Amino acid sequence: MSAALQLVPYALIAALSPLGVAATLTVMRTGRLQALGFGIGVVAGQLLACGLLVLLGSVTIPHRTKAHPTLEGVLALGLGLALLVLAVVVRRRPEVVRPASTSGRSQAALERLGHVHVLTASGVGLLLGIGGPKRLVLTALAAASISASGIAGADEGLLVVWYGLLATVLVWLPVGAYLLLGDLVVARLDAALAWLARQRRPVTVYALVLLGIALTVNGVLLL
Repeated sequence: MSAALQLVPYALIAALSPLGVAATLTVMRTGRLQALGFGIGVVAGQLLACGLLVLLGSVTIPHRTKAHPTLEGVLALGLGLALLVLAVVVRRRPEVVRPASTSGRSQAALERLGHVHVLTASGVGLLLGIGGPKRLVLTALAAASISASGIAGADEGLLVVWYGLLATVLVWLPVGAYLLLGDLVVARLDAALAWLARQRRPVTVYALVLLGIALTVNGVLLL
């Protein structure tokens, strides 16, 4: 499997962030300039984080001009098995209906995000693109995979851009559509989020199983 394809599962897991989608929808309601600034900030933050981690990998991984399929396989296999275990946990865990008022700090942050200027939206997007623990771990795994692929120079930079764009696709794609089509996109995204909220468990389980199998198979093939 090519280096670009090996990055797809990591990027998809990073992209499937309910908070990121909700934040994007919130900013889109504030206006086009804020949405544009937010989208650029998210993509820039993801590219910055991935680029810095790849640079770190270029220093720590020996003989970088050679591929390290064993390392890539261990990374993919480990994450794949972890996702399959998580799918079982989610499937067996009792489903609890949580009222919207109990969303805590995330809901408060979204409410503040609905009243921001362009520069603030860009800054928030930058921080969201860099990410919390989940996104940073996935970015680190993707960066390690890039560093272990044996690819260097401009091609390595292209892999960073590929991962960054794919990992933020659920931000820049809706923002781009909103800039072109306006409020129709907001209404469609609202409907999609409402459907996902009703189908949260099966969608989560299926996504985890599919990504887990893909990563596990890839890891076994690389080992």
